[in-house]
Amino acid sequence: MARRVPFDRSWRIRRAIIIGTILWCVGMVTYLSVWGRDSNLSETTVNGCLLLMASVIGSYVFGAVWDDRNRDQARWGGDYDQPYQREVYRERVAVPQKQDQTDPEPPPGFAE
Repeated sequence: MARRVPFDRSWRIRRAIIIGTILWCVGMVTYLSVWGRDSNLSETTVNGCLLLMASVIGSYVFGAVWDDRNRDQARWGGDYDQPYQREVYRERVAVPQKQDQTDPEPPPGFAE
C-alpha cells in the first residue's frame, strides 16, 4: 500500500490553510465568549465559527481519503482500489466421488 508523503508541497499548503482557519475560529469563539457582548450577533458568530471548524475538519479528513483513493486508482488503474478491496472469491470445489476399489492395471513397462 502506498503511503502519502506527509511533507508534500500540496499537503503543506492545505495544512497551513486548515490550521490557520481553525486557529482563527478558536480565537473568535474565545474572544466572543469571554469579552463579547451578550447579543444575537455574537451568538450567531460563535455558532458559525463552530460549524466552520467542523466542516473544515471533515473536509480535511474526507479530502485526504478521496485524494489517496484517486492517486491509488491512477497508479493501479481499474474501477476499484486494490489496497481497499477485501472481497475474496472462491471457486466451487466438487467433492471427488469414490472410485471402485479394484486394483487398476499398471501402465505398460511398469509391471515387469
